[in-house]
Amino acid sequence: MDDNRILDKIKKCLEMAKSKTSNPNEAEIALRQARKLMDLYSLEMGDVMASMASESTFPAGSEGKPPAWRVRLVGVCGEAFGTRLIISQRWQGAYFIMVGCGPAPELAGYAYQVLGRQLQKARRDYLATQTRCKRSTKVARGDHFANAWIDAVYDKVAAFAGVEDNIAEAIEAYMAKHHPDLGTFEMKRRKLKVRDEGAIDAGYEAGKSAKLHQAVSHTPLVRLTAGV
Repeated sequence: MDDNRILDKIKKCLEMAKSKTSNPNEAEIALRQARKLMDLYSLEMGDVMASMASESTFPAGSEGKPPAWRVRLVGVCGEAFGTRLIISQRWQGAYFIMVGCGPAPELAGYAYQVLGRQLQKARRDYLATQTRCKRSTKVARGDHFANAWIDAVYDKVAAFAGVEDNIAEAIEAYMAKHHPDLGTFEMKRRKLKVRDEGAIDAGYEAGKSAKLHQAVSHTPLVRLTAGV
């Protein structure tokens, strides 16, 4: 019997043991069966919990170290879906890894990529209007614009929040098993100058046009569009 089938059987036993529909005798039998399988195959509860989580990898959208606004946007998407973020720098470029349960990692990644394209276009369009300033000022205003844009869409993305019980525990177990030695990622946030405050107003206004729709269905499905 392969590991996945063993873990599935153990999880089913544990679910039955804690089910409100099981009587005390059935719950006890299911719990004993789970413990028996764990002992037989030398598995710990951490292995079982870790098997409930998975990960999804997708490009960060930048060749080098991703800028702070990209990290913030992916963080907002990840938080809404109850996932954990890992930033990976590879020779092909930067990648984001989402760790979560069920379809959450894929949905968080999809949300980031679609919203990221909307934000990138809005930021580029705004910067095209900034013609009488040096490059460093232009970049700073673009970053302030992006952060304000994210502020405007935060509540829309957060509307998808609603994490099931044991999700956090499963993610912690997965991280401990598959990513035990992660480092930290330093983000550089630009200081706001008075002359750049207009970028914030423009970014927030542009962000209000972003749309995030979730289909009314038992199947987790997300559709993101820009504008009305």
